Amino acid sequence: MKFEQVDFKRYGLKATCKGYIIHVLIDDVKAKASEMIDIITDESWITKLSAINKASFKARAERTVTKLANDIFGKVADSVTTDFGEYMVSLSAQEGLVSMLNHTRVPLAEVIKEKVTGNPGFDFHTESNNPFITFGEAKYSASRSPYKDALEQINGFIYNKKDVSELELLQYFVSDNAANNAINNKKAYAAAFSINAKNPLLIFDKAIKSDYIMPLLQYPELYLIGVEVA
Repeated sequence: MKFEQVDFKRYGLKATCKGYIIHVLIDDVKAKASEMIDIITDESWITKLSAINKASFKARAERTVTKLANDIFGKVADSVTTDFGEYMVSLSAQEGLVSMLNHTRVPLAEVIKEKVTGNPGFDFHTESNNPFITFGEAKYSASRSPYKDALEQINGFIYNKKDVSELELLQYFVSDNAANNAINNKKAYAAAFSINAKNPLLIFDKAIKSDYIMPLLQYPELYLIGVEVA
């Protein structure tokens, strides 16, 4: 796993936004699936909640966790299915932010929401050190590097205020300072995507030059996270 800070001025972009790219390389899909099961079945986040919230979130999480662990993650052998791929990108991106930039992990979006799968809205979240809530969108393709899809989706969600509507749930898993920053439109965004290219750096370069980047540079932090399966 590698990361570096982006110098937007090198691309002719005037922005105070701090940008980072993270390249995640997965060389053992089955081991990754096992790791993902461990992450989503870890209920330590529930113990920190009040009694009422413990019961409520546990009830919400149970069906989703069971479905993901048994029907999707648990059936992966040595190749990536479409269903598994997007979760792989989400959790790998989240892990990259935690391990490389010391973010705090927030439970996977589908685990804390009510619908079993296919929730509309951002796929994953973290809290950065500054502190800002990071709203992450993940896209997977077996043949493409769908950075445009992830960036376009983020812009669409911002336009439809999906990030604002998620604060009601996120308040239980982030600091008060991060929540207040989000209310004041100080937020971070992460575009995570699978990489299918001989030169991953070229993909990041194209993503930064994409038209979808400009609207996101008004925010304090932006992360581009590419997940490559060796």
